[in-house]
Amino acid sequence: MARVVVLGAGIVGLMLLNSDGHEVVVLERDAAPPVGDHDALWSGWERRGVNQFRLLHYFQPGFRAHLERELPSVAAALDATGALRHNALALVPEQLSGGFREGDEQYEALTARRPVMEATLARSATSMPGLDLRRGVAVAGVVMGASAEAKIPHIAGVRTSSGEELSADLVVDALGRRSPLPSWLEVAGARAAVEEREDCGFVYYGRYFRSADGSVPAMIGPLLQDYGSVSILTLPADNGTWGVGIIVSSRDKKARALKETATWERTIAAFPLAA
Repeated sequence: MARVVVLGAGIVGLMLLNSDGHEVVVLERDAAPPVGDHDALWSGWERRGVNQFRLLHYFQPGFRAHLERELPSVAAALDATGALRHNALALVPEQLSGGFREGDEQYEALTARRPVMEATLARSATSMPGLDLRRGVAVAGVVMGASAEAKIPHIAGVRTSSGEELSADLVVDALGRRSPLPSWLEVAGARAAVEEREDCGFVYYGRYFRSADGSVPAMIGPLLQDYGSVSILTLPADNGTWGVGIIVSSRDKKARALKETATWERTIAAFPLAA
């Protein structure tokens, strides 16, 4: 049995946990735990370390398949909390698709707003034996061990901002694209990490909606609709909610007015299939 330290208790960090019998410690800088139902999580749970926490999310069919295969209890918990099972192929008119066929069920997604999804994963994780989820703990660097091979540093754990050292057989970095781990490894004597970065050139302005009866409106267009210099993204979510995003060039200064609710609403009204 190994001792594993996972840095970051977001979606990726929590998904790494399973029932293989290892001792797992998850360290998360944000202190607040998930509290309340889906409404309370959406309005009140703060995850300052996740910039996109309340932006549009859609969890793809591969995510659902992995959950049902490796963590079926988590998939069941998501169903119980109101997560949406959504298969875009089932919504395409039969005249266009030829009808729903055997095997198309693999394209079913199990999706929700990010706070609802992450809270369900976190609550499921805390019930796992051998798991220690510590919130409000920031990591300041790595702990070095004896190297098995010359010039290749061996990481034997991490050091928190309070000075505590946690030993580990394996350290997993799930801190995201802003992770300081590459700089820690350089300090430890490792070769500099090779990174390639490109600005995607797009920005999106999104809002979430909820129906009065808990249903999701019928789709009369694809999830992503391209209109040349503008795209519209419509993503169904949990408990009768859905998100709508207007995607534009990040260089379009006039489009920054979409931050204003009235401007956003006037703009989306100009695209009937989404409106």
